[in-house]
This record gives sequence, structure tokens and C-alpha cells, in this order.
Amino acid sequence: MFARGYVQVYTGDGKGKTTAAVGLSIRALGAGLKVAFLQFFKDGTSSEVKILKTFDNLYYQHFGAKGFVSEVTSDLKEIIQKGWEEAKRLVFSKEYNIIVLDEFTFALNWGLVEEKEVLQVLRNKPEEVEIVITGRDAPKSLVEVAFLVTEMKKIKHYFDQGLKERIGIER
Repeated sequence: MFARGYVQVYTGDGKGKTTAAVGLSIRALGAGLKVAFLQFFKDGTSSEVKILKTFDNLYYQHFGAKGFVSEVTSDLKEIIQKGWEEAKRLVFSKEYNIIVLDEFTFALNWGLVEEKEVLQVLRNKPEEVEIVITGRDAPKSLVEVAFLVTEMKKIKHYFDQGLKERIGIER
């Protein structure tokens, strides 16, 4: 039996938020738990997500553009809304022990989903469901409702030095 589920938030301007959520997911999957991984904005082609998708007890869906976006369009809002509807369905189905909403803070911060509704779902989720939310600039209200908040802080990054990303390390 899975113990009580919490709300976790991985935020900040540093790298590693998705990687932390993937690591938690792999640990849970290895223990026989069921994980739903909903990725907002990223496209699911990173090495870490590719390996995650090899597990039988994982449900994966992508919602949004392939990569980060700089402006909100009506198409993007519609896609993100579909993702949020799917997230709510999964939360209340109790079919999954852990539900990851990767890069979901962008949807909140850009008004693509209603913050009040998201907080209501988080407060009223089934006790046995764990929810993990990642992304920069987690709203204060999200931080307050979470049981665990980790901030990844960039101190130094090789991208700032003009160095390129490497397959298997950054993606």
C-alpha cells in the first residue's frame, strides 16, 4: 500500500528540475508504483524521458509546443487546458500513485490554467496521490500549498560560457 501522497515543487532558475522529477519517478517505478508523467512545453525527446518511457507502469503525455515558447497563443492555451483536464482526471481516478506535472509553473504564471482551480485540486486531491510540479518561478500560493519545495539555483553554468549541450548529460 502506498503511503500518503504529498505535493512537491521543484523550482528555481537552475538546471535539474525535470531531472529530479524523473529520478523520483524512476525510484517509484522501480518500487512497483504507477507514475503519470505529463510534460508541458518540453517535447519528451530528452534522454531522461526516453528511459522513463521504457517502464510498463508509466503513463506519459506531452502538452504544448516542442520546447519553450515566448508568447501565448490561443492554440497553446487550448493544448495546455487539455493537459490540465487530463491531469485532473488522473488525480481523481486514483489510478496513479505519483503524477508529475513537468514545467507546469509556466502554465500557472502565464494564466493558461486558473491558479485558484489548481490550488483547489491540490488541496482536495485523494490522500494517496503524490503530485510533483516543476518549473521556474513557482507562484507563492503553490509554494504555500506544497509539502516540499526545492529550489534549484544557478550559480554557474557552462551555457553562459558559450559551451554546447551534450546528449546524455543535458538532454
